[in-house]
Amino acid sequence: MPAPIVFYWDFTSPYAYIGANGIEAVAQKHGRGVDWRALSLGHLWKAMPDRVPFPKSKMEYMAHDWERSAQLHDLPIVKYPDPFPTDAKLPRLLFWRLKAQDQGKAIAFARAVFGQYWGAGKDIAKPEQLAGILKTQGIPEAELAAAAEDAAARQAVIDTTAEAGKLNAFGTPTFVVDGEMFWGSDRLDHIDRWLARHK
Repeated sequence: MPAPIVFYWDFTSPYAYIGANGIEAVAQKHGRGVDWRALSLGHLWKAMPDRVPFPKSKMEYMAHDWERSAQLHDLPIVKYPDPFPTDAKLPRLLFWRLKAQDQGKAIAFARAVFGQYWGAGKDIAKPEQLAGILKTQGIPEAELAAAAEDAAARQAVIDTTAEAGKLNAFGTPTFVVDGEMFWGSDRLDHIDRWLARHK
């Protein structure tokens, strides 16, 4: 069976939100699975020895671009959720805790969190802000407290962030297809065509 597409992402990235809603369809078209790996984008950037200041003009363009990109994918989006960026530590930890139990449930949870933050503009940092998602996803509330103390989940975030850094990833979404790296939700079409050429 072909190797899965590796998908590095963080809840704080609007482009990862778009990618999260598109990569599974591309993978299924080519008989591939997707290995979802949550990382800490802030820590990924901090570890870069050659990072440069982010120009204000680039940020203004990107905010317009991610709004337009979501619209082209028929996805609801709030240009600047409140707050932006947010502390996504808790939902990242719960994702990894759920993934260790049931990957499908972890992916459904991740999509719901992305939808709440980028689709509805509502924060995801605190337990009470995730309560509605837990209820609709059938996840016991106790899992949040357990995730906050889950050493394996914390280590998974650390290891995944370091792993992405070693690949020279510099943002999310980053996809790896049989060793070939693609950055950005606008590369879903490239992944599709790449897989078609390399069957």
